[in-house]
Amino acid sequence: MEKHLVTVEFRYTDNSKEESDYKSKTVTIGVFDTFDSAIIEGNKALEVFEKHFKLNPNWNKKERFSKNGGCFRTPNRLVTNLAYLQTPFEFYANITRLDYLDIEQTILEVLKATKKNTVQ
Repeated sequence: MEKHLVTVEFRYTDNSKEESDYKSKTVTIGVFDTFDSAIIEGNKALEVFEKHFKLNPNWNKKERFSKNGGCFRTPNRLVTNLAYLQTPFEFYANITRLDYLDIEQTILEVLKATKKNTVQ
């Protein structure tokens, strides 16, 4: 069984104290049954950024999460703050494929794949 996890990780410096402190905070947008659903919900989350931060004019909105907007027309599963101008933090929006597999079967498959082919 396969699912898709959509998260946004924020990396920033917390200047609210006397000494600045580097922080990382990850927000889960959701876990979705299909990649299409993950794309839709992930792109909705990215629209919130566009309310607060101007997009780089050289960045195409079609290059958000997509089935074929990545390198060599592969799925685009990662979006960073590079598309936005002047964010006071870094962010990494990501769609991670989750595979629910039987552990015993997976161990056997990995063992089989790692064995050397011997010529007899």
